[in-house]
Amino acid sequence: MANDVFAKSLLTRRQALALGAGAALAGSLPRIAFAQDQKVTLWHGWTGADNTTALNGVIDTFNKGGKGVAVEPTGYDWDTLFSKWVVSSAGGRAPDLVLFHITELPEFATRKVIRPIDDVVASSGLDLSQVPDAGRTGVTFDGKVYAAPLDVHPLGFYYNVDMVQEAGLDPSKPPKTGEEFLEWAKKLTVKDGSGKVTRYGFELPNTWATARWIWFSLMYQFGGTFLDDKGLAAVDSDASQKALQYLVDLINVHGVTNPEVGGNKGEDAFASKQVAMKFIGPWEVNLRMAQKMNFMTAQLPVFGAKPAVWANSHCMAVSKQKSDDKLAADGTFMKWFFDNFAAPATTVGIIPQSKAVRESAAFTGTEQYKYFKSFVDDLPNIVYEPLIPQYLSVFSFDKPTPLVTNLQAALSGSKPVPDALKAMKEGLDAQLKKG
Repeated sequence: MANDVFAKSLLTRRQALALGAGAALAGSLPRIAFAQDQKVTLWHGWTGADNTTALNGVIDTFNKGGKGVAVEPTGYDWDTLFSKWVVSSAGGRAPDLVLFHITELPEFATRKVIRPIDDVVASSGLDLSQVPDAGRTGVTFDGKVYAAPLDVHPLGFYYNVDMVQEAGLDPSKPPKTGEEFLEWAKKLTVKDGSGKVTRYGFELPNTWATARWIWFSLMYQFGGTFLDDKGLAAVDSDASQKALQYLVDLINVHGVTNPEVGGNKGEDAFASKQVAMKFIGPWEVNLRMAQKMNFMTAQLPVFGAKPAVWANSHCMAVSKQKSDDKLAADGTFMKWFFDNFAAPATTVGIIPQSKAVRESAAFTGTEQYKYFKSFVDDLPNIVYEPLIPQYLSVFSFDKPTPLVTNLQAALSGSKPVPDALKAMKEGLDAQLKKG
């Protein structure tokens, strides 16, 4: 399907336009006049783990740079951001810029909350040729570029080096296959004299989005897709069942994980040594370093026939306004932020989309880079969730959905895997058919 970046990487009209946005368009679009001393409002969801303080620090650096533009940021939790943004747009009070996820772009483009930025890209000199194909495709909708892609944050593999060594395993050779991973998980699971598990080999929290990201990655590794060619859910496929059954078997057959440990209780099971391994994004690198844990990261093992890793990205778009008076100021900050993304990437724990920034000393020369490198190495294998206008209803951040409730039902054992996926498909199809 057109939205499936991993399965269909053909150079579409959308990609072709994005590829030329920084060069070909520069000669065909009028340059935007620059107005000095303008204030630009920016709304974002970089709260909590995404570190509002880090973003504010980077913006302060820009504001002190004497570019004639001052950015005023405001942070909200994601669901509040989205609802508030739509309401403010309808009332003519939208912020100038909004930072959100690339997978949410089609919905806001369809709602006409954001405007195409081909002219802004051309006038500002923002170089989208630095961005991987998946990122350029993700910010292009109906043949037009709608946002600047900023980063990639794929799922990754964390493990406790001390525990690995104590189990007689080599931390320099992390598992690369599902079989090797299961061997590690068994050896890293510890029981007391009565047979009670005191430490699980792997953390699989049955909460929020983490379990979904893991299952999504494995589904694509086994050759599946989230949507079929008609744009309906394909979650009841053999590949999807294999992926979910593998996770359920880690709990019920192999006993190397327990969904009740960690995330469901709000506990940090990795730091408290209740688990030895976990899958999570690069945003946890700084946390683990601050905790002075002896940990390492690696690429996600390949459980199926091919590598595939769930990922998402942050992007920055321009809200649709009554006037284009601030477009030049918007473009000035967007380009600066894109070109100077090493600082927020390192502090927040995300991977820059720009190849130049990703390979710069400002990023590779940091203490964090030895952990970030495995995420960089997995960039060719990333898979975005489908880029569809119904994204926020299908993949809500904190509301019960057919996807989440049925995934949880399978992992908790209240529904067999085939039944859970059948119910999931029925619920998802109802959402997708709403358009």
